[in-house]
Amino acid sequence: MKYTKFIIRKFKGIKELELDLTKYPVGKIFPLVGLNESGKTTILEAVNFFQEDLADSKKHEILHKKDSGNFTGNIEIEAELLLEEIDNKVIKDFLDSKLFKIEKNITTISITKKYVFNNASFQKQESTWSWSPSLKVKIGSQRTYKSLYSENKEVWNELANEVKKIIPKILYFPDFLFDFPTKIYLENIETLSSEKEKEVQGEYKQIIDDILHTIDSKYSLSDFLTKLKALTDTAKQSAASQIKQDISSILNQKIVVPWQEIFPGPNKSILIETGNDQTGYFIQLKVNEGTSSFLINERSLGFRWFFGFILFTEFRKARIDESGEYLFLFDEPASNLHESSQQKLLSLFEKLIDKSKIIYSTHSPYLINPKFILNCFIVKDTGREGSNDYDFRQNIKAIPHKQFVASYPNEETHFRPILDVLEFSVTEFDLTDQIIFTEGKFDYYTFKWIEKTFFTDQEYDFKFYPGASVDKYENIFREYLAHNKKFIAIFDADGNTTTKGKGAKIRYLKEISQELEKQVFTLDEIDASFDGFTTEKLFSENERLQIQQKSFPEDTSFNKTHFNSALLELFISEELFVLSDATKENFKKIFEFIKERFTQLEN
Repeated sequence: MKYTKFIIRKFKGIKELELDLTKYPVGKIFPLVGLNESGKTTILEAVNFFQEDLADSKKHEILHKKDSGNFTGNIEIEAELLLEEIDNKVIKDFLDSKLFKIEKNITTISITKKYVFNNASFQKQESTWSWSPSLKVKIGSQRTYKSLYSENKEVWNELANEVKKIIPKILYFPDFLFDFPTKIYLENIETLSSEKEKEVQGEYKQIIDDILHTIDSKYSLSDFLTKLKALTDTAKQSAASQIKQDISSILNQKIVVPWQEIFPGPNKSILIETGNDQTGYFIQLKVNEGTSSFLINERSLGFRWFFGFILFTEFRKARIDESGEYLFLFDEPASNLHESSQQKLLSLFEKLIDKSKIIYSTHSPYLINPKFILNCFIVKDTGREGSNDYDFRQNIKAIPHKQFVASYPNEETHFRPILDVLEFSVTEFDLTDQIIFTEGKFDYYTFKWIEKTFFTDQEYDFKFYPGASVDKYENIFREYLAHNKKFIAIFDADGNTTTKGKGAKIRYLKEISQELEKQVFTLDEIDASFDGFTTEKLFSENERLQIQQKSFPEDTSFNKTHFNSALLELFISEELFVLSDATKENFKKIFEFIKERFTQLEN
C-alpha cells in the first residue's frame, strides 16, 4: 500500500490544498519549495496529522488564527492509498474468515480524517472511508453482490480495523538534531524514573532492533540480550561479539562511508560497546577518530544530524511489524550543512526511496536536484499577496511545478522560475564556465541520461543546462560574452534561415555578435549526417519506440511527448536500457565535439 494523494481542508493557514503524488515522473521525491513563512511546515504538519494526533485540549491549535475565536465546521485531512496484491490478500482472507466473498479487488481507498468544531470548541473526531471499486460482497450461493457496509456494518468496522494495521507509516522529522543517550538500555526501561527518558530509551531500543533486522532477518534484540547475559557460555559470548561487530560494520557502511564522501577528512569508524549497570544491560555507540573515541553527542552538529538522519530512516525500513511504502516528511533537511554538502546529500535521498517516498521542504536552491525538479510543489501564501502586513488571511497553496512554470512564459531557462521563487540571484562570481546550453529541458535530460548511463568510463563531465526554448537565449548569451565565460550551445538542426534551430543561430549571430560562431552550433555542424535532426532522431526509430513503450506500453507509433516523458523517467529511475552502437556513436560524436571546442576556447 502506498500514499498517492493528500487533500487538506481548513488546517491552520490552509483553506484547501491538494498534493497529488501520481502525476509526475516516477513520483518518489517531492520537494516543497518556497521562502520562509510561505507555509511549507504547515503542509508537512497537516500530512503528518493524518496519522498523528493532539490531545483534545490542544485540538484548537489546528484552527486558522483568524478563526480561532468562533470557527464552526470541519477540519479535514484526506489521504488516498493505492493497494497492491498483498493488501487485497489481507482483505480477502479476512472476508473469507467471515464467509464473505468479495466482488472485485480494491484499487484505492480514500480515508478522510475529520475534526468537528463548534464555536471554536472541539466536538468530535470521525473518519469516512471510500473504497474503489465499491466494497461489495456476497455469502454462499447469493446471486448479487451488495455493499458490505449496508449488509453488515459490524464486519465492515472489523475489516477497516484490519486495513488500518497495514496502512503505511508517515514519519515526520522537524529536524534530526537528537540528543543521543549515553547508554541505550536493552531492558528494564519501565523502571526508569522519568517518563521522557522512558520514551527516548524505548525509541532507541527499537532502533537497535531495526539495525539487527537490517543485518539479518534472523537477528533480534531479545536473542542478542540473551547472548550478552550468558557470561559463562563461551559460544554465546562469541556470538554476541560477532553481532556487535556486525552492528559496527553496517553503521560504518551506511553512515561513515557516505559521510566521508561528503566531508573528506580524518577517518572515522563506529565502535560498539556493551555493559551492565543498576538498570540493566546497555549498548553504547561511539565514534573512533585516530586514537580517541567519542560519544555521538560529542561530535559536530553536522555529523550528529547526518547520523540521526540515517539511523531513523534507512534502518526504520527493516521494522518487521510495519508494511507498505513509508512516507518520510523532512522539514528543511540539512539546512545546517554547507551548500556543497547539501547537494551531495541529495544522492542519499535517492538511496532512501527503496520502499518509501519523501516529501521535504526547502528554501535552498542547493537542495533541489534536476532529477526531481518536475516533482516540486511551489509553496506560496497567496493570502499575503495584495494585503498589508498587519491584516491578511493566510491561504497556503502548493502549486505543481509544471503549472507554475506555465505561468512564466518569458523565462529564459528551465530552472529560472524556481530560482525566482527562492529569490536566488546569480552574482558575477557564480557565472559558470564551460557550460553547455540545450534548447530545452528534454534535450537536457537526454544528454544527461546518455552521458551518465553510457559514457561513465569516458572523460565527459559536462555541465549541461536547459533553456526555456531556442529563442530565449539573447540575454544569457550577452551576459556570458560580456564576462568572457566559456560556453557552448547545441541546437537542433531543424528549420531554415529564419525558423527553429538554424534560424535561431543566424539571428543570434546577426543581433548579438559574430563571436557566437565559435560557441553556438546546430547538430549538422557537428556531423553532416545530422542535418534536419532534432535530438530524438539521434536514436534509431526502433529505439525511440522501445523507450516510449517503457512508460506507454500501448503505443504503437512514435509520439514525441510520450517519448520525452518516458526518457525522463529512465533518467530519473536509472533503469537499464540497451542502445545500439550506432546510437552511442552519434552521441559520442557530440561529446567529442564539445570536448574539442572547449579546448579551442581555452587556447
